[in-house]
Amino acid sequence: MLSFIMANLSTIIVGAIVFAVVAAVLVKLIRDKLNHKSSCGSCCSNCPSAGICGARPDKRT
Repeated sequence: MLSFIMANLSTIIVGAIVFAVVAAVLVKLIRDKLNHKSSCGSCCSNCPSAGICGARPDKRT
């Protein structure tokens, strides 16, 4: 088992780094979705898709 790990150590390290980056991106996307942040960075009051994107509508009209 130890020889397998030593023979594939670089592949294991690169795979772990890729997994960590993908996990960080997913966590960021989930947090933004839960906090109702828009993906475009603008307010939803002038957006034609405001009703279907899941963001809270701006009630300061």
